[in-house]
Parts: sequence; C-alpha cells; structure tokens
Amino acid sequence: MSIPANFRLHSRLALAVAGAVMASAAAGQEAAPRLVMEEITVTAQKREQSAAEIPISMTVMSSDDLREKRIQDFADLGVNTPALDVARGNSTNNPVIAIRGIGSTDPWINNNPSVSAYMDGVYLPFGSYLSMPLYDLQRVEVLKGPQAGLYGRNSIAGAINFVSTEPGDGVGGYLDLSYGRYGETNLQGAVDTPLSDTLLLRFAGYAAQGGGYMERAGTADSTAGFTRVPGVIPGISSRASSSDYGDKDVAAGRISALWRASDRLQVDLRVHYGTDGSEIVNSTNLTGDPLGVFQPEAGAVHVDYDDVAGEMDARNGGISLEVNWEGDLFTLTSLTGFESLSRDYTVGDFAPLRLAQPTYDESVDSLSQEFRISGDTGSTYWLAGVNATRDRIDYHRSLSSWDYLLGELVSGYDQDDESWSVFGQIDWQLTDSLQLSTGLRYTDEEKHYEGGSWENDPFGTSIVTAVYPAVAGGLYGESDYDDQDVSGQVKLSWTAFDNTLVYGAISRGFKSGGFDGSGIVDEAGFIPYDAEELVAYEIGVKSRLLDNTLDLSAAVYYYDYSDKQVLAILDLGGGITEAVTQNAAVSEVTGVDLDLKYLVDEHWSLGLSATLLDSEITEWNSDDPAEAAARIGNELPGTPGSNVTGDITWEGSAGDFDLRASVWATYTESTYRDIENTPSLESDSYTLVNARLSLGQPAQGWSVYLYGKNLADEEYRSSVRTLVGMEGAYFGPPRMYGVGVNWQF
Repeated sequence: MSIPANFRLHSRLALAVAGAVMASAAAGQEAAPRLVMEEITVTAQKREQSAAEIPISMTVMSSDDLREKRIQDFADLGVNTPALDVARGNSTNNPVIAIRGIGSTDPWINNNPSVSAYMDGVYLPFGSYLSMPLYDLQRVEVLKGPQAGLYGRNSIAGAINFVSTEPGDGVGGYLDLSYGRYGETNLQGAVDTPLSDTLLLRFAGYAAQGGGYMERAGTADSTAGFTRVPGVIPGISSRASSSDYGDKDVAAGRISALWRASDRLQVDLRVHYGTDGSEIVNSTNLTGDPLGVFQPEAGAVHVDYDDVAGEMDARNGGISLEVNWEGDLFTLTSLTGFESLSRDYTVGDFAPLRLAQPTYDESVDSLSQEFRISGDTGSTYWLAGVNATRDRIDYHRSLSSWDYLLGELVSGYDQDDESWSVFGQIDWQLTDSLQLSTGLRYTDEEKHYEGGSWENDPFGTSIVTAVYPAVAGGLYGESDYDDQDVSGQVKLSWTAFDNTLVYGAISRGFKSGGFDGSGIVDEAGFIPYDAEELVAYEIGVKSRLLDNTLDLSAAVYYYDYSDKQVLAILDLGGGITEAVTQNAAVSEVTGVDLDLKYLVDEHWSLGLSATLLDSEITEWNSDDPAEAAARIGNELPGTPGSNVTGDITWEGSAGDFDLRASVWATYTESTYRDIENTPSLESDSYTLVNARLSLGQPAQGWSVYLYGKNLADEEYRSSVRTLVGMEGAYFGPPRMYGVGVNWQF
C-alpha cells in the first residue's frame, strides 16, 4: 500500500502549477477574505444533523464541490471519492460499484448493487438507474460501511444520498454554459418561481452534447467482406475509420414543488425526466479475436475496433412525494417514489467481427412506499418505520454470432421483485458525553423469474445448440427466490471534549440474492444464488481543531465478508465461455480512512482524503480443489491498496474581480478487476491532476472559468471486459479542458 513516485511527481507538478497561477493572480493585490470552515449538514440518519456529530464515516460533496470538480455522472463521483470504485457494466449503462472493496462484479440489469443509492430519499434498486446525469444537487453523501438499519437491503457496502436543491423563497436561479475539448458542450441551470409565500417551484435542466474522444478503427482495412460461410452469410460491411466517436447526447429536467401547508405540514413533490441518445463507448480490444483474423495495435488506447457503432436510446423518468407532519411529540413522514427506465442499445463485442454482438431491449419500473414516525425527548431520539417496494424487469437480448456460432442466441425474461421491511433506531444519551445508538431492520423479499433462451438460425448454419445443447427446441422455465433477514448496528459515541467525537460500531448488512441476468443456457441457470452477508467492526474519530481551522476524521475497520456473489467465467471448451453468478467466496477486508481539511487562512485551504485497503479471499466454495487453491489469497476486485486525493485552493481578488483557483490530484494504486486476479486485466496505478480557475464579479452575478481534467494525460484503465476468450479495457478519458460562463440571478 505504498505510494509510488509517480504520485509524488504529479503532486509536485500540481502544486507548482497551482502556486504559479495563484501567485500570479495575487501579486500586487489586496486579497479579500473568502474562505471559511463551514458546518456540513446531512440527512444520513433520515434527519438533519451536523456531519461531525454522526458516528458514520462519510464523504460529503456540496453543490460548490460538485460544480468545481465537474461531477456530472456516477463515474466522475467515483474518481473523486476515495474508497468508492466505479467500473463500467455494459459500457456506461449499469455502473458496477464498490465501497471499501465491497461490491458486485455483475453488470446485468437485474442485479442489485452492493451500495444502495437514494435520490431525495427514494431507493434506486438497480445500477441501470445510476447512468443518469447528476445536476442541480444540493449535496451528495457517500456513507461508508453497512447501513442496513436505516437503509435496508443492498446497503452492505454503504449508501449514497443524492439530494436535489430545494425551491427558493424568491425569484432567482443560475445558468452555466461550458465548451471543451472534442466539442463537449454542457448546459445546465435552474430557476425558482415561487407562486406564493407557501408554494414554491423550481425548474432545473441539464443538456450535454459532444465530447467523443474515441477513435473508430473501422473495417475497410481489416475485416470488410469477411464471412465464414461465403454465399450464405453476408460478409462484414466496409466502414471507414473515424475519430471523435462517443459523443454525448443527454437531456434531463426536474420540477420541484414545495408546499408549506402550515407550520406543521410540508409537502415536497419532485418530477424528473431524461433522454439519452449518446454514442456508446466500447472497450478497447487488447488481445485480438479467437479466429485470428485481426490483431489490435500494440499499446493502443481509446480505440473502438467494433464493426458496429452502438447508440443508446434511453428514457428515464420518475416522481417522488414526501409529506412531513410535525406534532408536539412526534413527526410523521410519508415518502412515495416511482422510477422507470426503458432503453434499446447495442454494445458490440469490441472486435471488427460478429462474434457475440448483443442488442438489448430493456425496461425497469420501481415503486416504493415508506412511512416513518420519529420523536425526540431530549435524552432519547427514536425512529420507527415500514417500507415496501415492488420492481418489474422486462429483458430481451439478441446475441448475434454470425462469424463464430454462425447463428444467434436470443434470451428474454420477466422478473418481479417484492420486498417489505420494518425498521427502527434509538439514540440514547447515556450521559452528557456518551451516546448509545442501536438500529434493527427485518426484511422479507421475494423474486419471481420467468424466461429462457432459444436459437435463431435464419441461414441454416447455426451451431448454437451444438455449443449449448439445453437450448435446442427452446429452454424455458421459472423460479422463485425468497429470503428473510435481520440486520442492524450498535454504535457507542463519546464526545471526548468540545468538537471531538470518538465512536465504535458493529454492523451487519446483506445484499440480496437473485437470478442470472444475462441469458440462461442451462437448467442450472434457473437456480437462484443466495444473499451476501457482512459483519463490520469500526472505530473512528471526528474532530475540529486549531481554533476551528482543521477538520479531521479517521476510521479503522475490519470486515468479515461471506457468501460473496461472484461473476465467474466458465470455460465451456472451444474458446466458448459463460459468465455465471455464484456464491463462492469468504473474505476479509481491513482498512483505514483519513480525511483532513485545513483552512490555512482566509485565502488558502488544503485538503487530503485517503483510504488504505487490504483484502483477501480466505475460503472458496468449489468442488475443484485446484480452483479453490488458486482463489484463496486473492484480492477482491475493485480494491486498490491505496487511494489518495489532495487539493489546494486560493480565493481572493484580482483588481475589481474575485478570483478562485484550485488544483486537485487523485492517486489510485493498481487494482485487480476480476476475482481471478488475472494480471493482464489489472488496472495499473495512476494519478489524475485537475484544475479550475474562475474570475468574476459576484455582486453582478457572473463569472467565467477555465477547467482541466487529467492534465498529465494519464492513460489508465477504469474497468475491463472479457468475451469469448478476448480481453478488453475501458480507458478513462484523456486530457480534457474547456471554458465556461456562470450567471447567478
């Protein structure tokens, strides 16, 4: 878990750039005081509290943080949050998430992430919902460690709260327009239009175009005309090479209404809708194809070798209604949410051949209802609630294999999920400085799966059923999964002295079981896999020191992680592989989190966030002793030994203008991307250096800014992909930079 020299080198470069920019801006100027150490308010425990008072390790990003670091999607959040790893699943469509090494490697649409995500309190049960853009948010709260007591199933690794900005009391808003490298245009804004003192409205919108940085190799000089059955199966079309592929085409909007019906009753309504017609960024082929027809360029990055250009056609919408009634003795809360996503897209097989090209037609609907009652007697805070959810998935995939299996494998299924739970939490103030918190949740869930796979053979050449005999004549079935779970936590907090909290916690969480979400090709595929379990032990401290100029938080933890759901790649022979989810691993994770923010003076601030992790598989469930021996001792995928982010900010004036300059760098140690710890699929260590410089006159409401991301143009793998014996990698974006204007009114 050492920090290599390249991080130190890039950090020195970042500091040198920052120093030059800031010194130049400040030279000869009387810098106006700007920076203050703000109190951070969060709703991590379903009520407003200071983050410093909550015995949970967390990273909180305010609206200013999100804007400055240009966090506009889930991948951006992962790059800027130590301990949060975000890998691609089916390109950008189903993000695969881990916190502190705990996470799923399953990219399919019906898989529940190990990190529960909430938008304005409404649970988003599937990773597909997390492909949404992030805009007009008041803050993002990343809670680390099991949060099963208040957040329930699938918060085994932690929880993420996205909190949108509430409507304001007066007319106002903002508009932000930027233009960057590769023609990336980004427009977002919001406007408050109160209808009365008690009824407030806010309209927010987001749009992104361009930004494609991939090269399309085309087929004209490689596989054009190729077919394994000349005169029967048509040859591959000829396509010329092109550049600037992967353009975004995203639009989204949200309407928020806040009704203060009385001093006791408040109603929040939010409605959102978005579309995505972006070009789909595929992985870069690293090894060539199993037929030996083409070979990728050695060392190439950001190259899409596929013979088809994928394009997304997605529509996402939802509505939430929160009603709060505050009585003399207790508060009642009702939260209703509905989320829907439908999309059609082709990902391709990252080769200029038709080996296994999947085309998807998917839709997901989720309905949830939660009721809570809470009260505070002064010495005791209590909360009790009940939650019910219902999800439906419709899935269809056509896997075209005209050059490999000489046919097409078609799969489809419907899945219905139902869950209900009761939960509660009590915080006892034992003494003036000692608090005991206990939380408990009972969950009951059922899942019904119905579907199967069949062969499509329009040319009379298919060998699909020869490879997958169970599919002959059509393979259909249905199956049920049901489970009950009791989870929760016990936390003891001690206010050692003013502004310092010391805590210890024992927590238990679980991740739901379920069904294979790709395409079943054997009867055994209808057998559901079981839930995961995790028991966590954590000791932490949060403190504000040095006359309120230094914020410090640290945590040390140990995880006992069992029944891990593993996406294992099975070798079926002849170069054919099948991805199967199974409960296979027992593992241990130990780690340290550290967060520092130092306000040097009214103009300078420094920040440091770091996570050190060590993970190890201690048991492996397999009938093959050789396989078990090969897995035991492996690291969990998505578990870098160290992850460090440092930042420096200067804010003051330059003549008649306000000036702000910031530089931040993120270092991530090498990371295995598969459970087998395949060396060729490992992500090497990398450092990303970023900067932003803004100039404006706040009194007049305007500012202009320059931004740069990955300024050292680091080449790094964000995730990997394997298919029919091929290996590919998704590389993070190259150097990106641009200019923007912001208008506050």
